[in-house]
Amino acid sequence: MTDKRNERKVPSGRIARLVKFGGLASAIAGNVVKGTTKQILSGQRPSLNQSLLDTDNAISITKRLAHMRGAAMKIGQLLSMDAGELLPAEWEPILSRLRQEADPMPKAQLLKTLEASWSQDWHKHFSYFSFAPIASASIGQVHRATLKDGRQLAIKVQYPGVRESIDSDIDNVMSLVKLSTVLPKHIDLSSLLTEAKAQLKNEANYLQEAKFINAYRENLHNDPHFIVPYVVDELTDQNILAMEYIEGSPITDISAMSSDIIDLVCTRLMQLSYQELFVHKLMQSDPNFANYLYQSDTKKIVLLDFGACRQISEHTSVHYLAMADAMQRQDNNDMRSALYSLGLIDNNMGAAAIDTVLKACFEASDCLQSDTGYNLKKQKLIKRIQVVSMPLITDKTAAASPIFEVALVNRKVTGMILLANKLGATLDFKGVLAPYLMQSAKPPSDKK
Repeated sequence: MTDKRNERKVPSGRIARLVKFGGLASAIAGNVVKGTTKQILSGQRPSLNQSLLDTDNAISITKRLAHMRGAAMKIGQLLSMDAGELLPAEWEPILSRLRQEADPMPKAQLLKTLEASWSQDWHKHFSYFSFAPIASASIGQVHRATLKDGRQLAIKVQYPGVRESIDSDIDNVMSLVKLSTVLPKHIDLSSLLTEAKAQLKNEANYLQEAKFINAYRENLHNDPHFIVPYVVDELTDQNILAMEYIEGSPITDISAMSSDIIDLVCTRLMQLSYQELFVHKLMQSDPNFANYLYQSDTKKIVLLDFGACRQISEHTSVHYLAMADAMQRQDNNDMRSALYSLGLIDNNMGAAAIDTVLKACFEASDCLQSDTGYNLKKQKLIKRIQVVSMPLITDKTAAASPIFEVALVNRKVTGMILLANKLGATLDFKGVLAPYLMQSAKPPSDKK
């Protein structure tokens, strides 16, 4: 682990977790009162939004989500990826904790989970088992172990009660989000949240994750740039995932390496995203930076955590490629057609809102125009897109309802772009996309 964490029992019951959310809401409210009072005393006009986004609330949110783990922490991790772009830059060092580790569960709680899956004499399989986790994430924590035959393993153990608390956690987090006024009141996320709950329940099934790991090993077995761990089936069930232990450094550590390494790693991750979307039609949709390690000696990228994998439909794959093609050619008509096909705009949206979405896509297409590579950070592309997109925040006609699959693809692609931006990488976006455009004929447009 990167720093020592205090063990905390995972609140597994619905009431226990609701109490935690109540404490979080109270802490946020207290910080808002403190923040607005401070503004008044200093002669400033009090700002609710500013008080909601101050560092005291960042600390409160981070600590309590890390204590709770589960779906609550998973949503916090997604917020943390945007710190410094959509959220205040001051949140970055605080929220980065959510991308790395949660608080580990106590040994007694761990032993109870191991015995439930492996029986009371589970230790007979191992010559070594570390009770101190090497990583603690949102759904489970990981322990190093050595089998009697010498194989080095990483054992992922799910926190008790996580699967059962997914529905209530998401409902409670969204209640807090609505209270914070971060989201416009007119946006209805009910259908997306229903599918998000189903997706997280799949992530909490380690037997399903084991199948995805095996699929990735098959898909990438000829690719020398990536390493995927193998699964030990006889020690794996719904609550425990036993897999190969692989050494590596956190992907963000490459920020201290040469620009050539940074560019190469980010390029390969973008290439992998395109393979997932356009070739294998199977995407690991959680772009949490902690899911990637880098081996400086082999120059390979280690892929971790396959719970959030999703089969991608031919429809989504084809129209995403059509969208990329239209953006590269900066063709507004074809961009509009692809956006309709993906559900990113629809006929319920006003003309001004659709025009804003098209302008944002046109702005984003800037990275696909260079033949020599494009540096997102130097060009301030993400901030430029945000400026263009600002009218969508207040426009009550701007809410479209893409299918959940499209939302997950957006999350993955955005995550890879945020990583490249964070590391200051220069990518040949145009060159990476070119092979897929060459292999594909233009898809028929969906009639609207």
